[in-house]
Amino acid sequence: MPGLSVISKRLKKLSEVPDKKETIFLGDISKEFRQDLQQFIFGETLTIKDGRAVIGKNLYKNWLLKIKTKGFDYDIKFL
Repeated sequence: MPGLSVISKRLKKLSEVPDKKETIFLGDISKEFRQDLQQFIFGETLTIKDGRAVIGKNLYKNWLLKIKTKGFDYDIKFL
């Protein structure tokens, strides 16, 4: 199991995505977090750009808020 610093860095990187990227693609999110994000955005309207699903910044920020307040819906495996 990786050290806590690795986990902390990956979570911090998640929170920096909306500030660093103009367009957030589903594939931009680390594999270990993607299942939780997909569950959260299920039923939401997404845009397709260059053949890839785009997640709106507000939707992404709402997911981050959900993580902070309720945690993940799935076990996250930090490999």
